[in-house]
Amino acid sequence: MQNVLLTNTVTAAAPVCPRCKTAIRSDDINVATDIALCRVCNIPHKFSALISNANLESGVDLQRPPHGTWYQSSPLQTVIGASHRSLGAALGLLAISLFWNGIVSVFVLLAISGTLANLGVHTPEWFPAPKMNGGPMSIGMTIFLWIFLTPFIAIGAAMLAGFVSSLGGRTEIRLRDPSGTIFSGIGPVGRTQRFLLADVSDVRLLDQTWRDSDGDSRNKKTIILERKDGKQIKFGSMLTDDRKKFIAAALRKSVCSR
Repeated sequence: MQNVLLTNTVTAAAPVCPRCKTAIRSDDINVATDIALCRVCNIPHKFSALISNANLESGVDLQRPPHGTWYQSSPLQTVIGASHRSLGAALGLLAISLFWNGIVSVFVLLAISGTLANLGVHTPEWFPAPKMNGGPMSIGMTIFLWIFLTPFIAIGAAMLAGFVSSLGGRTEIRLRDPSGTIFSGIGPVGRTQRFLLADVSDVRLLDQTWRDSDGDSRNKKTIILERKDGKQIKFGSMLTDDRKKFIAAALRKSVCSR
């Protein structure tokens, strides 16, 4: 029964050695230990990783990128990108941001009122009164309030940034020997991660499953760029699943096939 299962699995998605591109025979695969041995290179690989890579690249046509993605290749550089634009995500983030920041803004106004009062600056009538336990807010309490509110303000700012990103953000990879860059942001503003093409060992799509505080199952896919030194670069969290798959497959074909 185990041999039959193995044969069916390999037939559905035959693993290929990432180094020499030779198909690995079923006799050289041990499902129990998750090992697939390439006889040509004499190097063992993780069987599950090879199957995942085969499934990742299947059905991906670089010349016909899905909606919201792009692929441009020239002798000078290769550009792979995808838009963060998603109406559903934008509406959801907007609703959460308005609710969260609406509550936090009340306490921020109170902290501002207390700060101005301690500085002797007159505040408008509509500002909340800077009082605590029936008396004026002290300098110490004002400082404590600002420290207490800092993480809540940061979360609110991150929500607003996510909302703006879901309207006009993008993830874009530029490959130009001997290095590559991964940019994620809006316009020229964002985060850029750099890597050497020769240091890349694999590119894959990681499927993570967990349970939230209510016990409901949650799933999230992340693009992983693995380096030969064992370090990883994770990106693509703002992309839809189909765009993540295209970006990961296109990047893997462009980098790991060198």
